[in-house]
This record gives sequence, C-alpha cells and structure tokens, in this order.
Amino acid sequence: MLKKTKNKHAKSDSGSPLSFIRQGRAGDFLLNGEMTFDTASAAIRDAGGIISAAYTPLQFDLSGVSRADSAGVALMIEWQKAARRARCELQYVNLPASVQSIIHVTGVASMLPVGPANR
Repeated sequence: MLKKTKNKHAKSDSGSPLSFIRQGRAGDFLLNGEMTFDTASAAIRDAGGIISAAYTPLQFDLSGVSRADSAGVALMIEWQKAARRARCELQYVNLPASVQSIIHVTGVASMLPVGPANR
C-alpha cells in the first residue's frame, strides 16, 4: 500500500499576506504580516505601486512584521532599487531581530538605509 505524502514544493497558504498601512505622516507605512518567500510576489507588486506614486520620502516601519526570512530581506533590496529608479527616498525603521540578523549575516547592510525609529 502506498502512503500519500505532501509535496514539499507546493505553495503554502499559511503565509500571512504583507499589508502596507498608511500612518499619520505622508509617506509613512506600517508593514504588517510576513515578509517571506510565500508573500514576496504580492509584496513586490504592492510596494511598487506605493513607490511609483510617491511624492514625498517614504518610511517603511517593519515593527508589524510577524515573520521574515531571506526572501524578506531580498524584498527590501528590491524595494530600494525601485525607489532609486523612481528617484524616491526610502528608509526602513524598527526592523525585527530576525531581519537584522539576516542583514548582518548576508552582509547587505550597506544596501539598506535603516533608520533608528519613526520620524
């Protein structure tokens, strides 16, 4: 009798989508949810819309990020590239410890403008 096994490469629906919540000051967004491989495609699209429409410097507050992996840090790098193309200033604040660790281990800190806290 053959035993059914789960496909390890099947897309997981367990990832909490990443949302961008406008904050009080123009250009300030609280990121809420997961920055992972499962949420990356939608997050690139959503942030791209915000960045391309920006008329003021942007600040992405990561204090609402519940889980992140290396794909989350790759998202931050992609968003920074999109901001440069749009001639828009983008800064990250309140990074979770997991994101800080990945940035440190991968050596990409110089590519990411990280601020100490909200403006």
